[in-house]
Amino acid sequence: MGEYPTGFGANRQDALFSRRRTEERRQPGGPMPRTTFIVDDPMTRNAVHVLSRAPLETVLVRTNDVRGQIEVDPDDVTAKPRVTFEAPIDSLDSGVPLMNDVMRSDKWLDAGKSPVIRFALERVISPATRTPLADGQPLVLTAEGTLELRGVSRPVAVRAEITWLKKSDSTARRLPGDLLHVVARFDVPLPVFGIDAHLSAQTLDKIAGTVQVEADLFGSTERPQVGGDMQDRLAKARKSLGQKLLGG
Repeated sequence: MGEYPTGFGANRQDALFSRRRTEERRQPGGPMPRTTFIVDDPMTRNAVHVLSRAPLETVLVRTNDVRGQIEVDPDDVTAKPRVTFEAPIDSLDSGVPLMNDVMRSDKWLDAGKSPVIRFALERVISPATRTPLADGQPLVLTAEGTLELRGVSRPVAVRAEITWLKKSDSTARRLPGDLLHVVARFDVPLPVFGIDAHLSAQTLDKIAGTVQVEADLFGSTERPQVGGDMQDRLAKARKSLGQKLLGG
């Protein structure tokens, strides 16, 4: 996956670097430099949804604890973009505490041994020719990525729509800096990751053998500035939510 910055604060050098990159991008003429968008919303508005639609039951699991990094060439998004994101298994919520416990068990996601789900983009398949980003214009991509789940890494086919939004008063209401909105979808066949519990007598026809994943993420070129008091409030809110999910 590689490393990406975490936390909500940014030091002075980070801020100066970010401003310099923004100024370079806005200079008229010449190619635009590769740009990094950080996926780390302190308000936890990014989301990943996992849908299981089986003959006897439909289950929707979600998490808002998603972090990662997107690096692209705005003049050509097909030029070796780098995309990584991850989510802790303990953050996945079905809305039913007992189901959450079962989902994290060794027969399913095995959070004890592999507590994090990771995704990394491998290559863009379509478009096959040079394609620049345009402010506010959605761009549809097909690609191949690698999903790491339960300590197993397997390729997944990805369908994505990305939209670049230049920094403005409007985008500042979401996050600082330029934004990249990504909506990516891919299917996850459970057996290839060593999961066959959906075939047990208790869950037969209640959990699909292949689940559908949708990641709806915003990355920003500038890290959000969050005061210490707000960080404390967010930490307490997450702790309270975790206790509720565990039935505490």
